[in-house]
Amino acid sequence: MEQQPASNLPVAPDYSIPPNLTPRVDNLKTSVAFQRALEGASLGNGDLDVDAVYHLHHPIQNESNLVDDPDLLFSLRLFLSTTSASDQVYNDVRSDVLNRHPEDKILSLASVKKRIQDLTGVVPVVHDMCPNSCIAYTGPFSDLEICPISDCQESRYDRGTLLESSGGNVKKPQQQFSTMPLGPQLQALWRNPETAEKMKHRSRRTQEIFDEIEATGGIIKEYEDIYHGESYLEAVARGDISEDDMVLMFAMDGAQLYQDKQSDCWIYMWVVFDLAPDLRYKKRYVLPGGIIPGPKNPKNTDSFLFPGFHHLAAIQKEGLGVWDGQDARTFLSRPFLHLGGADGPGSVHFTGLVGHHGAFPCRLYCDLKGRHVPGAGHYYPALCKPLNYTVDGSDHPDVDPDSVTGCSPAEYHRNLLYLLQSRHATEYKERRKETGIAYPSLFGGLPAASRQPIPAGFPGDSMHGPTLNMGELLLPLWRKTFRCAGEDTTDNWDWGTLVGNVWKDHGAAVAACREYIPGFVDHPPRNIAEKINSGYKAKEWQTYLYGLAPALLYGILPDRYWKNFCKLVYAIWILHQRTISRTQLEEAHKYLKLFCVDYEEIYVQRRSDRLHMVRPSIHGILHMPSETVRVGPTPLSSTWTMERLIGDLGSEIRQPSNPYQNLSQRGLRRCQINALIALFPFLDRTTKSLPQYSLDIGDRYVLLRAKERTGRLLMEVPEYPLIKAYLEEAERQHGNILSDNVQPPQLRA
Repeated sequence: MEQQPASNLPVAPDYSIPPNLTPRVDNLKTSVAFQRALEGASLGNGDLDVDAVYHLHHPIQNESNLVDDPDLLFSLRLFLSTTSASDQVYNDVRSDVLNRHPEDKILSLASVKKRIQDLTGVVPVVHDMCPNSCIAYTGPFSDLEICPISDCQESRYDRGTLLESSGGNVKKPQQQFSTMPLGPQLQALWRNPETAEKMKHRSRRTQEIFDEIEATGGIIKEYEDIYHGESYLEAVARGDISEDDMVLMFAMDGAQLYQDKQSDCWIYMWVVFDLAPDLRYKKRYVLPGGIIPGPKNPKNTDSFLFPGFHHLAAIQKEGLGVWDGQDARTFLSRPFLHLGGADGPGSVHFTGLVGHHGAFPCRLYCDLKGRHVPGAGHYYPALCKPLNYTVDGSDHPDVDPDSVTGCSPAEYHRNLLYLLQSRHATEYKERRKETGIAYPSLFGGLPAASRQPIPAGFPGDSMHGPTLNMGELLLPLWRKTFRCAGEDTTDNWDWGTLVGNVWKDHGAAVAACREYIPGFVDHPPRNIAEKINSGYKAKEWQTYLYGLAPALLYGILPDRYWKNFCKLVYAIWILHQRTISRTQLEEAHKYLKLFCVDYEEIYVQRRSDRLHMVRPSIHGILHMPSETVRVGPTPLSSTWTMERLIGDLGSEIRQPSNPYQNLSQRGLRRCQINALIALFPFLDRTTKSLPQYSLDIGDRYVLLRAKERTGRLLMEVPEYPLIKAYLEEAERQHGNILSDNVQPPQLRA
């Protein structure tokens, strides 16, 4: 990328908390203390030892060679082959091989783990935590020995150990959690020439986009990646992101490991935007960051995130030494934290906003104020003011959907300073309600030039909102199972037609469609009438709502409700395209506005006892077109990848009696294996080869061997022209393989 002279670069506004501002309210004091500790972060005051810090500054400048050590290579292959099984499997196979070939020097399990750690540089950082998951003993909490949460007060250390030890010198923590530092994982992505070439995709593509913008007079005609987003391009133009920097997304979510018992835990990860979209979300390139054990949700999430963010802040300030295995050069990279993703409830753990039930319920911090039912505390993002509605603080006039805009870092910063100046708890609660901010985000402690300004780095989530949340709103309405309030009754719901045998028949129709859904669609929807209450997955909801329902509900839903639903479907289809034109974005925005306004008109009907029908998902989709302009196509920053990581790691747990420790070990192993395969791509056995007797005929299509029992008609596009072109080329090269009297197959209409 061509860089402008430093004097001509635009400078980002300073949105930091003034150093002389000291809050008086306890929880605000704690949040600011974590930010201050992050501002003072360095590799020298972090958790890594001297050797690890040295290698972060001075990366290994050669590509390791395993061919010269066949015993190590065999040990690594054996470890990778058995990594999804228990440790005993590795030991058993090793023992069997040594019985047959005693001259081999196959490493023990402990030794091979140590060699992987040495090769990759990925080591866990372990900290103590409250056994009730309240806080982690990090940052300002480092020296505490009692949980500071008033209704907990649990000891940090095992009391029995303290009593048995001489003078209390031996202290065994009751529970610990693991963080996987980011720096060594990023370094590993550059050391091999093959992966280094892949890491340069962002730099190449960004230059192409700037060339396109210059050629079109400053206009982006199509959006296909986060590189097209205004936020990213502005950061590059400011010089905050250079050619040698790496661009990251943070994502976090909670998981319940077991369905039948409390087993809540939290996992966070990093996505590397330098890789192309068809690579960055794959298991091999997703980098786990930390495991926060349960059994309960954390009460101070900053304390658990602090070790990982302290490490990130340090390498952002000092730079991460990177060896480019392709160009044989060393450079300094300052990772840029571009986005932070989570679902709605999960986002409040790091954004510092009040959440979707607050007076300002939008997670993007827009200025839409919610309305609440008289006597209730929850707010709902309704555009239309109910009839005869005089609730103080919520009775503002109708809101034009065109006036709903995105986040404003300047307004957020002003409101945050206003909140931090609260003189006592009562005033804090009032200002929290007034501003929609609960506490300052930990992201604010990172260097301002190495992150997006808050809250611009917190995009919406196009996974939960349009799929799970929308399905769990519309289906109960159509089935008349949605909770009524006040004087409302389902007898008045003319839209409630999915009841009785109609609902059962509809479920059977959904199940009957499965055989017509392409195999590349994960989790084709099951019989929704039978499975809706037993874990209907987000992908099933997506395929059902936006693939099957418009056709299957035609003639079942009354016409006005079916047309309203189709407006939503049309817009979501546009917003989930691989490439979206600006004209299409305008079209999607138009129909989303129509859907939201019509939804309130035909369902809510300006009744205050139906305000709870206006869920946050109804409001959130309004932002999707503008978010596409700001951060690129929204599916690329959604939580699909986070959910997949949780499912993968959860399925690997082998010790149900101690799931959290086992999960931490699986997370660490995933980091080390990913780094190992980045260093030695030939070790990756997950790369799919072509099936036996198949031929690659181009354009990502493969001609398979004959395996279907009966003949079928070829699709006009793309099957027939591809196969015809291949056979004609084969005839030119190898002689007459097509008989002149053989007619082309009949095309499917």
